[in-house]
Amino acid sequence: MKYWKQGFYDEYQEGSVEITDEYYQELLAGQSTGLIITESKKGYPILVVHEATIEETRSQKLDELRLFDSSEAVNQFSINGVLGWLNKSTRVGLMNSINIEKEAGRSETSIWIGDTKFVLSIERAIDILQQLELYALACYDTTQRHTKAIQQLETKEEIEAYNFKTGYPGKLSFTG
Repeated sequence: MKYWKQGFYDEYQEGSVEITDEYYQELLAGQSTGLIITESKKGYPILVVHEATIEETRSQKLDELRLFDSSEAVNQFSINGVLGWLNKSTRVGLMNSINIEKEAGRSETSIWIGDTKFVLSIERAIDILQQLELYALACYDTTQRHTKAIQQLETKEEIEAYNFKTGYPGKLSFTG
């Protein structure tokens, strides 16, 4: 036998209720599937479905938005059909390096996407990096607008129905 008084005990506690080992196992099994153990009005442990608060629902939706914003659904472009992404620090570093190459009189540079090397004119490489930066800025702006919209919604139903996958610019595709 087990005992319940806002938690499980192996020995009787003042004010606790006795439950069978079978019911104890049933409660634990239910809890492992996401149900919550709470008390009935008579003080017995029961399983209930967790009903998310509006703030939990909002937090979940914002987490989903952050995952989408950092996914290949947003962070991807292609050169000659090769897909990849250059993060902010890589884009800035490349732009600095390519400008140094330009000042040194070079006419070509290389950009790597994964393990594929693209040899491009300095002007083409700068153009690609500028377009990528503008694309990334537009995506950031879209994500921030969605974040603000989600924060201003007033019901769980509105939050759950909100589609944050809209409004992002089309992915960029370049030829080398």
